[in-house]
Amino acid sequence: MGFLNNLFGGKKSISSVLVNTQKKLFRIYNISNPSDAQKMKASVYLCITGIASFNELGNNKPELRPHLLPLIDNLVQEAKELTKSLSIRVKDITNDNEELKGMLDFFPRHIPINESTNLNGLAAFEALYNSKVTNLIDEILNHTRGPFGSTGYAAIIVADGIFGKGASEDYFIDVAKELEKFTLELCEAR
Repeated sequence: MGFLNNLFGGKKSISSVLVNTQKKLFRIYNISNPSDAQKMKASVYLCITGIASFNELGNNKPELRPHLLPLIDNLVQEAKELTKSLSIRVKDITNDNEELKGMLDFFPRHIPINESTNLNGLAAFEALYNSKVTNLIDEILNHTRGPFGSTGYAAIIVADGIFGKGASEDYFIDVAKELEKFTLELCEAR
């Protein structure tokens, strides 16, 4: 049960794990000054990947489920907190028209939002996260075969989500390795 002790006794915070992993991903793609949209997408896609990892862990070790739920809540809160100071146009956090439509559908009809609307970080996080979370978690958890299993599929989701469709092709292994480290660090975070 040493692993269980690490779930509650980590030295790193969830937000530091998120920030460090974002920096590593930006470094892989040679981005030294990421835009607010890239930071937003990194926060959301890493958050979703972390949730999927915790769900997979809970499915494999059901005795850990009660301990993982607070970690999932903390992960979402910390990821959201990281985006508070960001300012993003709606179209800058989507990669195609289908994503844009899903994002715009998130907002109530009486709120005049379009692709050029500037959102604060919290509103953008909620819109992107809520338009993606359920489908992406299911997709990640259903792709257990292939290189790196579900982590490998998460690498495609994360890289393509942050950097654009097809971006995962050049750095798939690098991103997958970072996501493996990310998951381990999240499990040990406080």
